[in-house]
Amino acid sequence: MQQQKKSARALCLLFGVLAVIFCAFYTFMGAQAAWSALAGGGANCVGQVYFLLKMRGSKRALAPKAALRYFYSSEVLKIALMLAVLAALLSLFSLNLWIVFMTFVVVQCVGSFAPFVFRNS
Repeated sequence: MQQQKKSARALCLLFGVLAVIFCAFYTFMGAQAAWSALAGGGANCVGQVYFLLKMRGSKRALAPKAALRYFYSSEVLKIALMLAVLAALLSLFSLNLWIVFMTFVVVQCVGSFAPFVFRNS
């Protein structure tokens, strides 16, 4: 139960950072930059939420090799999902590619380090 609270806090932090990035780009650079930022960060969030749900969903005990295989297959599916979402958004909308990439990387860094923020809470 404690681990689920940490995961929920980390996701809230991730979505909060994405909202702040969106508002900052909208305020200082306009609507297209803000939507580009939302597309890049949102694609990353979709992948991270999928991976979190996939890892939390497995309640059965697995052998070490099977658990590692499950982890890596979930990671590959997460990457494929993120790339598919990015490809769809870039093909459907006129977005700034540099802003999409930059916010994708920023949200990835926040998502990677968020569990360390809530390590002792």
